[in-house]
Amino acid sequence: MIYSGSVVYTQAEALEKARTIISAVENIEIFAVSDDKTQIIVAIEADDEEHLKQICAGLREYPEILEVAHHIFHFEDDVEDILSGRKVPSMEGFFKSKKKEERKLNG
Repeated sequence: MIYSGSVVYTQAEALEKARTIISAVENIEIFAVSDDKTQIIVAIEADDEEHLKQICAGLREYPEILEVAHHIFHFEDDVEDILSGRKVPSMEGFFKSKKKEERKLNG
């Protein structure tokens, strides 16, 4: 299980629509909105890294969602395996340079 503290970026005029979209996703809880109404602070719960990628890709399909940026992770069930060296989490796609590269490829 992965828990992610993330920021969903939107435009101020699209805030309410973006909130509705996010609220419809079972694995996301909204915690706060920035004063300028362009950032929505959320917690995302996912089964694994692939599930987290799918959730975020689904959000990005909506024009009201400009970006989803992860700021903190907690790998609940994987912590012991990671600490013992039995598992190394893949952070593919979570680095700014990788995201920039993907944007160039996707237009």
